[in-house]
Amino acid sequence: MPANPWESSIFCGWAAGNLPPILPRTMPTLDSPALRPVFQPDDGGQIRALVVAGACGNVGFGKLGQFARLLAPRGIPVFAVDPSPQVAAIASRLDEALGDRFSAADRAVITAGITPIQGGIAELPAEVRIGFVFEAIPERLALKHALYEQIHARDPDAWIASATSGFPTTQLFGHLPGKARCAVMHPFFPHLTNKLFEVPVAGATTGKAEMGVLRKLLGSLGMTVVAVADVPAFAADRIFCGMMLEAVRIHAELGLSPAQIDDACKRSLGTSPFYVHNMIPGANYLSAHCMELCKAEVDSSLYAIPDAWRPYIDDAHKKWPYEKGASCPPERRSEVEQRMLGMLFALTARMADRDIAGLDTLNYLCENALAMREGVPALIERLGHGRAQEILDGFLRGQRITVAEEVAPRAALGADRPGWGRVYVQTAVHDGVGLLSIKRTSLSDTFLAEIAAAKASLEDDPAVRAIVIAPDGHFSREFGHGADLQAFVPVLGDEAAALALIERWKATTSLFRRGKPTVAALVGRVLGGSLELAAACHARIAAVGARLQFPETTVGVVPGLGGCHMVHRQSRPEAAAEIDRALLTGAGVTAEQAHAWGFVSEIVAVGELPSASMALARRLADGTVELPWRASGRSHPVATDVPGTNEAKVPLSAGLRALLVETISAANGADAETGGMIEARNAARSLAGAAAKIGVTAMLRGKPPVFDDPLG
Repeated sequence: MPANPWESSIFCGWAAGNLPPILPRTMPTLDSPALRPVFQPDDGGQIRALVVAGACGNVGFGKLGQFARLLAPRGIPVFAVDPSPQVAAIASRLDEALGDRFSAADRAVITAGITPIQGGIAELPAEVRIGFVFEAIPERLALKHALYEQIHARDPDAWIASATSGFPTTQLFGHLPGKARCAVMHPFFPHLTNKLFEVPVAGATTGKAEMGVLRKLLGSLGMTVVAVADVPAFAADRIFCGMMLEAVRIHAELGLSPAQIDDACKRSLGTSPFYVHNMIPGANYLSAHCMELCKAEVDSSLYAIPDAWRPYIDDAHKKWPYEKGASCPPERRSEVEQRMLGMLFALTARMADRDIAGLDTLNYLCENALAMREGVPALIERLGHGRAQEILDGFLRGQRITVAEEVAPRAALGADRPGWGRVYVQTAVHDGVGLLSIKRTSLSDTFLAEIAAAKASLEDDPAVRAIVIAPDGHFSREFGHGADLQAFVPVLGDEAAALALIERWKATTSLFRRGKPTVAALVGRVLGGSLELAAACHARIAAVGARLQFPETTVGVVPGLGGCHMVHRQSRPEAAAEIDRALLTGAGVTAEQAHAWGFVSEIVAVGELPSASMALARRLADGTVELPWRASGRSHPVATDVPGTNEAKVPLSAGLRALLVETISAANGADAETGGMIEARNAARSLAGAAAKIGVTAMLRGKPPVFDDPLG
């Protein structure tokens, strides 16, 4: 009996029996042009099936649920294939995992579309045609190759995607006749909900046209494709697994407990390597496997696996001893932080030097796939390139890293290397209009510094007559979610530090009111500080469905970047009461409501937003558009007979409400410059108060705030 049940399934097959009902030979035509090339390439022919191979494993089960939720209701047959007898109960297990996020009726539709198959590809009914196989079987090339060959022999036109943790497409599919339709789609935890896929493109066996089909398919399902180079061990894994490797070495060499090391990592990076590895069975093996793939690429001690890790690699269910709440001794935090940063900077330098992933791509993966507070490239920019190189040099010397010049080329961290300064933004010029594309949804010091530099470069370009600021549509599909609350933590309770933060950020947002005409292209959610950035522009155009909101009152802070008066100044006077209500309650408003105020100039379909925003910018440059704007002061009574709760019925702070009313009244009663100064001072007062500490802390923990002085 083989040790791995996939060997029995792939090479021997299971006895036929208890097969699902045979599918009808004809099906309705799919309504999505993005789905048809994969699931119904013959117009009007039989709809082909999605097959998840390895459906009982962590990755396979999560992606089965994700794909079934999106495809089963559209009539695409879904087959869960696994050698384990547990596959028979896969539908009930998925129903439980989906839980109360979906209604019982929706869960029934999803699970009813799934057919479990105990065995392998040979056990699929002969009448079923395969459209797409998502492979999540064990990391053994012989098993994977045998599976792909069976799929190709049965259905030569089938598409195959592997969830491999590190094999490049050349190793997986290079021998296969249908390799152009094969790809790696490396997913991230939690697999049931995370919509990111790291997909090797440069150097991959996947065909160019086929990659386009795959991108459209995934995009139509709301998923994000992050393109990387086709090399062993993927970009995000090199960071994640390298972080764990260094954490284990610190544990073995310094005698600190896993929880103490996690505490230091949480403080500096926002993530906890040991805790995450304890959550995911088999994660230690996969992380070590990633480092071994890197070591096969370059034999360096940077990737050496310590003996202390071996028991956890060999036993998928062995967990690191962990005392929740343990703190790293203060005298050891700096050492842990410097070593961890040195390791991350080394890994980043290698990837930048070898073009394994763009700096913006790597940064996006750090923040959105690995849940780091700040991506490693952004962290390097914030610290300064010289300081980052010093940390790297100290790490390489202190740890006596071999072949250091190859695995960690310090020059790649130099400010003159292309890509630095464009981690969060990108600029382009189209027929006289400069486009400032933003790739992040939450405001931070590094993000705003990049925005300021990009705005300055467009101002200095004589070919640019007007400027549009908009999400890039790939890394960010919404205009923005406001301030990164972590930025508030260091200034809570410190009014002077809070004012310095606000003035620093305001220096950037105010740039958009000066110089060449600016247009904010609003799509999706436009919240808090991001809405204030939009309010700093000369004009705004919104896509249908955009939603504007000032949630600051729930966080216990006063909007400090223009929200208390700039929206009023660019709206009709009769809209003041509605704007005040939005500020005082945190209630969202539609783009149509903001258009009625006069704050939003136009509303267009999402697909028309790029061209329409450019056209509006040109009209601004030509002087053919009249927009509401009031530079002088104009007082108005701020009505307080509004709900004392937010939209989720959370009671708001009475003290914060009083300060907010005072700020709206005073800022609007003064001229624009003086109003901005009043607002900034009161916002700093709010960050120094009790409500902000309660609100920010609660929101960072994902809980509603409980204020000491609730309204009503």
